[in-house]
Parts: sequence; structure tokens; C-alpha cells
Amino acid sequence: MQQTREILTFQFGTYSNYVGAHFWNQQEANFVYDREGNIAEEQLPENDILYREGLNDQKQTTYTPRLLSVDLLGTLRHLPVVGELYGNFLPVTNEQNTDELQKAKDLVEQSQMLTPGGLDVRTQPPVELSEYQLDLVKGTVDTENKDYKLADTCSSWADYLYARYHPRSLNVLRGMQRQTDVQVLGTQVAGVELWQSVAFNDDFCDRIRMYAEECDALQGFQLLFDIDDGFSGLATKCLEHLNDEYSRASYVLPLHYPRNISYAQADPRTAHSIRVVNSVLSYYHLSEQATMFTPLSTLETIWRNTTSQSRRMPGLHWQPDNLYQSSAILAAYLDTVTMGYRLRNTPESLLRFCERVTPANRNMTAAGLSLPLGMEQEQDLIDFLDGSNNSSLLTQLTPGCEPGDSHVVQSIVARGIPHSRLKRPVDQAGPQLRMAAYKCESVSQMLLLYYQCAYHGSVTHAASMPLPLNTKLPFPYEIFDAGIAADGFKLLGQAEREKDIRVRSAPALAAVQSSSKLGAHLDTLHGQTHRVQLVKLHSYTQSGFEKEEYDTALDKLLEFRDNYKDAHYL
Repeated sequence: MQQTREILTFQFGTYSNYVGAHFWNQQEANFVYDREGNIAEEQLPENDILYREGLNDQKQTTYTPRLLSVDLLGTLRHLPVVGELYGNFLPVTNEQNTDELQKAKDLVEQSQMLTPGGLDVRTQPPVELSEYQLDLVKGTVDTENKDYKLADTCSSWADYLYARYHPRSLNVLRGMQRQTDVQVLGTQVAGVELWQSVAFNDDFCDRIRMYAEECDALQGFQLLFDIDDGFSGLATKCLEHLNDEYSRASYVLPLHYPRNISYAQADPRTAHSIRVVNSVLSYYHLSEQATMFTPLSTLETIWRNTTSQSRRMPGLHWQPDNLYQSSAILAAYLDTVTMGYRLRNTPESLLRFCERVTPANRNMTAAGLSLPLGMEQEQDLIDFLDGSNNSSLLTQLTPGCEPGDSHVVQSIVARGIPHSRLKRPVDQAGPQLRMAAYKCESVSQMLLLYYQCAYHGSVTHAASMPLPLNTKLPFPYEIFDAGIAADGFKLLGQAEREKDIRVRSAPALAAVQSSSKLGAHLDTLHGQTHRVQLVKLHSYTQSGFEKEEYDTALDKLLEFRDNYKDAHYL
């Protein structure tokens, strides 16, 4: 019997939990597979890689993400820290008096619903449920017709979370209340100090150990973290701990907010400098600790980005600074690009996925996404690629990064393109017969040939699966243009989708890429450090952070940048 190759996922920070909520919603959406049997078993995700099966005290089977999430007070909204699937949480209404509370507690204890440790009854200020969560509780969610306006009303990732977490998944930083105007945990060094505190470290490391001990063949870790604030310090120290204790592969995704964020007692110029220092320290640690890391953002540039110009993707329109919408784009990328090592019976692994695109110690990579893919309805892939004029097909999601079209090492994953849309049968092929790509027998083969022709001197690994990206609620379906059909393909000509029809799924193409041109990304970051006056960053100096540590990080960053100098390493 083949062992499950488990992966443990971490989410550090509010924006990471926004992305994570969409990612786990996607996994839950894939639990209901194609009932007509058009997708082979081996082309479906192996859910046990990311999920764990458990049993609560009511003898009910639970299936929850193998996840550790860290965030601030106030971000959970209605969610209990201990989760909702086990008996150690008792919802209480404001109308209940002391006697009624005791009766309710006795009833729960007598029903043997408790997990070890007993029942903890706490009163909290009432939190108004979002309309989507209210319907979710009632079992009346309408994914086809009702407009929940989540883009306008969502104030936390908990407002649209469909997935349910294990009691040990959620970790809230006590005494750190989320604020809408400033980052409470502002600096990388503040996150490091928090990790080193006994109150946080002992409990969190115990939770990691419990997850690890449950695994039969733990293959590695996925880490998402907010790089613009102090959660970067927590994440990098956690990664160091994982390497020391478990020595497994790690795919790390530093996430930049889609807008400039503020810090306590910091003017805009100081805030820019804090972001730069946070990035320098994070990149330094990631270059030495991560198997591979891929910075993600919907912004074109970061650090001293005064215009907050957002990327543009053909077929999509989203509010650039909207956390709910922008995080869905990043989650779609993560779900697609990692699908290759999460399929059933695949020989691919997290380690092979990382090592394939990180030659010569180039463990920083860039992200590219095409959503929707851009194929027209009834169009064949061979004709779509022939009309693409050897373009990359992708929009970059690593800010300030353009890998170019030569000497690129990349891993590409396509999804949602049926085999029937590959090419026409011989008796109907016509001009397709004259194309070299007509000999290809799969989507991955055709994409591989395309990139061999389009990218000079490059190495491409291509994979594909017919399962499309599920874009039903709570995914922000409203971001799709009117010219996109319900199945995610483009309508012909100027035709538009009917207003009461929503996009239910979409084909997508995602890539992780490495090339010498990624050095320009590091050059831009290092260039910004010349404008940083560390002595004026009181949030750093008051914590005892030494300039020598910062200088060491800068030196190491330059050494890391040297890995990207030679364009002919292939």
C-alpha cells in the first residue's frame, strides 16, 4: 500500500490567511468531483496530502486541513479559536443568564462532547455574521443567484471561509488586536522576538510536532506569510525550526499586500523604509533556509511603490486594493501550480518540484498565471497556441520580476483543457495537419513543444490535468469580464455572457520560473536600501536590533544575487 506523502501548511499573517481561506475553499470545492466520470481517478487531487482524518467525541469523522495559522485578535470574527467541529466550544447568546449558562455547560459535559481539557465558557462581544456565513449556518447558501457582495462587505477572511479547521490550526496572538490603519506587529525583528518568547514558542512547536507525528511519510511544508510586517520574522524563524527538526522540503510564498500599509508612529517615508528592511531580512533568511521561495503580489512593483499600480490580466477586472478579490488571484495560482505534486499516484514530489526550477542555488523563483486561459469556446488548443505568436501567455505575479523568454527554467501546469479540445480528428483537421504540434497526443506535450519554440535555450517541464479551477462562491466570480462564458472560455467576437449567468469554472495556466533576469528584482531591492537610515527606524533600534545584523543581511543578499549573473548556466 502506497504511503500518503503528507504536507503541512503554514499561514502567517492576515493577508496570508485571506489567500489561505480561498485556497482551502478550493480544496473543499474539489471534494465533489465530476459525477459523469469524465475525469480519471489519477487526474484528481490526493486530498490526504493536505488533509487529516480525525474523530471527534461524538464519534463523527472529521476531515480538516493539515494547517497551522497565525493571526491577530479580531481577525477570526465569529470563528472560535478551537474550531467548530469538536465539543470544546459552546456558543452563548447574550440573553442567557448565569443559571442557563451552567445548565448548558452541564448538558455538554454530560453528553461527552468534550476534548481533553474540559469545557471553557467565555463571553465575547457579539460579532455580526456576514450574510454568506448566516446562509452557511442555515444551509441555504445560493451560489447561483444570490449576490452576497463579499467584495464590498467582507472585513476578514473568516467572512467567506467555507472550510472548517482543526482545533489546533488557529493561533491568535494574545494582546495584539487587529487595527485597520496600522500594522500591530510591524517589523521582522518583532516577529523574531515573538517566536523566541516561551508563551508562543512552546505551544506552537508542540502543535507542529503533533501534526508531524501523525504523518506516515511527511514530505515537506508549504509556508505563506506576510512579508511586509512582523509575521515575516515569525515565518523565517519557524522555517529555521523546521529545517533543524525535520529536514524536509519547503515551498515558501512571501506575500505582499496589494496596497501600501502603515506602521505605528511612522510617516509614509519611514513606512517605505520599514518595508524595505523587512524584505531584506526575509530574503536573507529565505535564501539560506527555503528549498524554494516565490514572492507573490498583484502589484507591479513593491517597496517604494507610491502609485500602487496593479497587474492586469486579460479577462479579469478586480479592485486593486481589495483583499478579498486580490487574494483569490494568488490562491488560484497556488492551487494550480502545486497541483502536479498533489495528484493521485503521481511520481512528482514537493522536493522534485522545487529542485527542478532552482539550479545553481537559485532558490528564488518568479510566478506567472493565466486566468482565464484565453481560449475561445470550441477553439482547439493547437489553434490557440498557433495564434499566440510565441508569447509567454502568462501575467507575472512576482512584483518587479520579468523572467524574459530565453534561458528560463520553468515548471508549467495547465488545468481545465479537455483532451477533446487538443486538436481536430484527422478527417476534420484541415490546416492543423501541417503543424508540427499535431503529432502531440496530450495537453502537456503540446505546451512543452510550444515553449521549446517560444523560449530560446530554455528548459520547460509541463503537466496538465482536466480539472478546471472552481470559481463558484465564495470565489469572487464577479471579477470575470462579460466576454467570458460560464465555463471560463472566451465568447466569440463581441458576445457577452447573460447578466444572470455566472462563471462556474475556468481553465488556467500557472508557472514557476527561474532565469538570470530575476537578479534585477534583487538589484531593485538592494538599490532601495541606500535610502534607508536605520537609526531613524525606532521600531527597529528600540528593540535592540544591531546595525551589524542588518549589514550582514545586505552582504548576504549581494552574495545571493551573484547566483543570477550568468545567463548561460543551462
